[in-house]
Amino acid sequence: MKSIDSKKRNFTLIKKYAAIYIVLFVGALMAFVSHYYETPVTPEEVQVASLQTQERSAVGYMAPGFTVRNLEGNRVSLADYQGQVVILNLWATWCGPCRIEMPGFENLYRRFRSEGLTILAVSLDKDNDQKVRNFVEEYGLSFPVLLDAQHKVESRYNTFTIPTTYVIDRKGRIVAVVDGAKNWEAQETFDALELLLKPS
Repeated sequence: MKSIDSKKRNFTLIKKYAAIYIVLFVGALMAFVSHYYETPVTPEEVQVASLQTQERSAVGYMAPGFTVRNLEGNRVSLADYQGQVVILNLWATWCGPCRIEMPGFENLYRRFRSEGLTILAVSLDKDNDQKVRNFVEEYGLSFPVLLDAQHKVESRYNTFTIPTTYVIDRKGRIVAVVDGAKNWEAQETFDALELLLKPS
């Protein structure tokens, strides 16, 4: 008899924990979906009022420089892209939201690369170059993917979440910081990038 009561109590506890887990999971999923569909960059945001000459990972400041290696082992610097609009994305292969937004970045790159846009995707994966290569192949990414094995970029850009994306204008100034995964194919984002890509 005690054994049956004990089984019933255990079953009731399992049902309660399962219900709590489901509610938390659905809540987190709804928060992610609503966050994803926020517009990452608008034309109003990219017209920076504050113009600073120091390097800092904040809007209005010059983007901190760095040099890391790409998937071929070549050294790549942010300075190599001077005069271009750069979307600097800090991501990792194990990050689910990063995986969701990568196809949007690829489409954005294909749409605007001939106008002077580049996307630098800096992987924060630790010592797993092959995993990053597999990811790039799986998603058919054609923009530069860089490896931050020594945490150089991560330490210069104070990221608390990943993905985090920095939009850098032709003068090397950060005009937007976007935390979390977003839909990079919104019309407002296209308008903002067209504004940044206009010859000065």
